[in-house]
Amino acid sequence: MIRFVVTAGLCILLASNCYAEDRNISMSATPAELTQGETVQLNCKATGEWRLPLRSATITIVDGAGQTMVSGESMAIDRATANYNYTIPVNSQTGNWSYKCVLRDRSERERSTSSFAVTETTAALPPVVGPPEEEPPVQGPIADHNTITSYNGPATCIACHQKEADDMLNSLHMQWSGPTPDLINTNGEALGKAKGGINTFCTYAPSSKGACYSCHVRADGNAPHPPEATDVDCLMCHNDTYQRTFESDPSSAETVTNILGEEKTYVFGKVDGQGNYLTKPDFAKMPAGTTMVNLARTVHLPTTKSCLRCHAKAGGGDWTKRGDMGINSASATKEQDVHLAKDGANLSCVNCHAALDHKISGRGIDLRQTEADRPTCKACHTDAPHQSSTLNNHARGQVSCQVCHIREFAKGGATEMARDWRIPVWNQAFCSGQGGFVGEETKESNVKPEYVWFDGTSYVYNVGETISPDENGMYVMAKAHGSPFDGKSSIVPIKRHGTIMPLHESGKIIPPAIMWMFMTGDFDLAVVKGMEEQGMTGNYTLVEAEAEMLITHGVEPKGNAPTCTECHSGNGATPDGTRMLPFTALGYHEVPAKVLSCTLCHEQKSMSWQSMHTSHKSDGISCTSCHTPEPTGLVKSQSVLCSSCHERKSWRSEGHKKHIEKGFDCVKCHTFS
Repeated sequence: MIRFVVTAGLCILLASNCYAEDRNISMSATPAELTQGETVQLNCKATGEWRLPLRSATITIVDGAGQTMVSGESMAIDRATANYNYTIPVNSQTGNWSYKCVLRDRSERERSTSSFAVTETTAALPPVVGPPEEEPPVQGPIADHNTITSYNGPATCIACHQKEADDMLNSLHMQWSGPTPDLINTNGEALGKAKGGINTFCTYAPSSKGACYSCHVRADGNAPHPPEATDVDCLMCHNDTYQRTFESDPSSAETVTNILGEEKTYVFGKVDGQGNYLTKPDFAKMPAGTTMVNLARTVHLPTTKSCLRCHAKAGGGDWTKRGDMGINSASATKEQDVHLAKDGANLSCVNCHAALDHKISGRGIDLRQTEADRPTCKACHTDAPHQSSTLNNHARGQVSCQVCHIREFAKGGATEMARDWRIPVWNQAFCSGQGGFVGEETKESNVKPEYVWFDGTSYVYNVGETISPDENGMYVMAKAHGSPFDGKSSIVPIKRHGTIMPLHESGKIIPPAIMWMFMTGDFDLAVVKGMEEQGMTGNYTLVEAEAEMLITHGVEPKGNAPTCTECHSGNGATPDGTRMLPFTALGYHEVPAKVLSCTLCHEQKSMSWQSMHTSHKSDGISCTSCHTPEPTGLVKSQSVLCSSCHERKSWRSEGHKKHIEKGFDCVKCHTFS
């Protein structure tokens, strides 16, 4: 038996600010001595001059061998105190362990580390109880399914559901690629994670030796040949109890020396002569007595839990990638997600993400393919969902619903905001539990979004393309496309994720052979191996890269929506950084001189900012009529432009006013730089 003995903590302040001398973290573990199977409460208390309550608190726990057991998980916060309950694993590593707390108030973040010892005792472990015998066949809700007496993989389902299998074959979830009509840097060709895909998280999925295929509904992984109907693992989406694993292949063993100087052997999934990974049910992760026949008899439509099986842990961990969903979203509170909450709207994912013919609606900024129309709030809500006409003007204008109704993301768990591959961190869960090195993660909870213009299209980098840095020297791999007041774009909240990527001297990003990083902790080795796979030679540098990611889940109760003064200062020129939205950065304060002087359409008048807006909106004048840069020209010559709508007429000074009153946007006639 293993016993935890808590020793004196090491409290090290790593951050500095104006309160550095008076800000500390007091750390403790309760109880002081622990045996396996018990739960310890790790306590981190902010002492000194903090701005309470704490905004976020995360914890990382490292065992005696340097393996990360918990990485950046959120702690429960009670004003100045953060707590985390941790159950000691049965076969824990003995030695000196450490745990690090990161506490954040409204202004600064502090880190502190404390250590404890783990010792082994001679007490006997309880006997291992084997699984009971398989249960007899159950009666499922669908009568025809109760005639199933044996399960022969997907062929059992296809015997009756050939059309559904054929539909699934052509879906994004099966192909991991699809048409890209909403990318501005392609011609609509089929691309995706399996074809040209690379991202700022685990980089290049095809180089992961199957690690990225564990969620894939295709039972044979991402085999090189086109999928067949029998490759569709129907139970991945249609039975929440079902779990599977890759068959291990001892002959695939790879022994490496990692950055710690340790030799370690990794075993990968078994692959047949065609490149198919072989999968099998993982009964160890299913309730005792589970049979494949019973799973086939009890299939159901996809639930929220079905979708979160894969999407919650994208990027390598719970809440890691998207930031607006995690495993606990299946039982979300109303504050976390009013749509999914049982005491809220009690919806499931498929209520919004329709799956006609197994084509899923919805697309974010950083996704390449589009296979169905994206869901909209107006599918359930009207164009005028508020009692206030002013708020309804916002809803009909350029402000997306998400801006006001998703004030923060990562409300149910810490999400990764950045990953630095140059700093390897051990994670025991990687490589199918064999452990692996990942880049150092920066995780945060309850994060305020950034805001950008988005017209539904975006730029997403694809393998083989050249890329240039932006004006700040950043290599942006996914970016929303849109412009202020163009009649198509709206302001949306985003998560901005940062990383380190290898840039070849040709200007192309190198897809790392990321499994070599997982095994060795040497990112440069993974880059070199990736160059070999791509047939690239020459030099490379490591550069900072980032991606914009749409935040659209996690709608909060309407009572959490901002008041007018949270966004506007009342003078029509709210300085950035003083309110919720950065109006200058978003282009609101860029207006033509004649608009500022109110002489574009009429003689100069005096009116308060709010009254002016209300008056113009009631007259049907669009935002784009005023909030726009100076025009650079006409979309056509004046004679052709006028005659395209009516017989030729002479232009008069009141022409602008008449066209604006009729609801014409500036872009109908004018061009803008």
